[in-house]
Formats: sequence, C-alpha cells, structure tokens
Amino acid sequence: IFFGIHLVPFFPKVKNVLRSRVGENSYMGIFSLISLVGLLMIIFGYERDIHNLYSIHSHAYKYSEYVMFFSLTFLVAAYLPTYLKKITKHPMSIGIAIWALLHLAINPDTISVILFGAFLAYSVLDILVSELKKQERKLSEAKILYDVLSVAVGVLVTSLGYNYHEYLSGVALS
Repeated sequence: IFFGIHLVPFFPKVKNVLRSRVGENSYMGIFSLISLVGLLMIIFGYERDIHNLYSIHSHAYKYSEYVMFFSLTFLVAAYLPTYLKKITKHPMSIGIAIWALLHLAINPDTISVILFGAFLAYSVLDILVSELKKQERKLSEAKILYDVLSVAVGVLVTSLGYNYHEYLSGVALS
C-alpha cells in the first residue's frame, strides 16, 4: 500500500486524472492518508525473522547514530529552501536511501532485507526517474539559515529517534 501510492507520481497521466477528478487538496489528503495507513501497517506488521542472510558488521551499530543524523538531516532539508536541496536535488530520496542502507547493515534477517531493500530500491528509482525526466523544479531561494535549521532539527530528531526507537518501532537499540 505504501509503495503502491508512492508509485502514482511516476505516472503523470494517472496522477493528473486523479487530481482533476478530486481536486488538488483532496488528492494530497487521500495520498497522505493512504501513505500513513501503509506506513502504520509496515510498522505494526514488522516482525523480525530468525533466518539471517549475512553477518552484521559491528561498526554498523557503533556509528549508526551518526549515519542516522545525516539521513534525518537530508529528510528535513527536503522540506526547506536549503543549499543541501539545491546541490543534491533529491535530499528526501538520499535520506531514505541512507536510512535503508543502515538498516540493511544491521538487520540481516530475510524480512528486514525485503523491507529495507524495498525502501532503498524505491529511493534509487525515484532519483533515476526524476533525473531521466529532467524536471525543472522551481526552488525557493536557498538560505544558509535553513541549512543550519536542518542540521539542528536533524540532531534533535536523531536524539529522539535513538532514545525512543523501541517505542516508535518496537525494536530496542540496545
């Protein structure tokens, strides 16, 4: 459900038909609601498997908080007029790819590999499709203040995520 709704923007004709039938705000609301339902199904339906496909490298745990800081900073930068967004063009997809790679490094079970591998594949596909379309995005004027804000919020969200991961996802980090 989550990935299905996120594939709609890859097909502009379908997206435009939906937007014209229900209106821009309704389309965005329905898109967000379906995304949320799909994400909640992933979170509450996630269960680790005992069959591991590969061994975990100990440094993945050791540096995970720092890697997640970069991931979350990219995610925040996607919503603000930052230089990070101007330079990378795809901070949301890059942030999700970093997040997925880290989770693949520390979750070698079959179910996790499928789940986080799907997020990584979607992120790469999103970047490739966007680059092939060569869509010109109208970006607001980047300001260094928003980059600083992205970093600050990245630190805050990383700290909260690290300390409350078990409550958010059911998986303890210790």
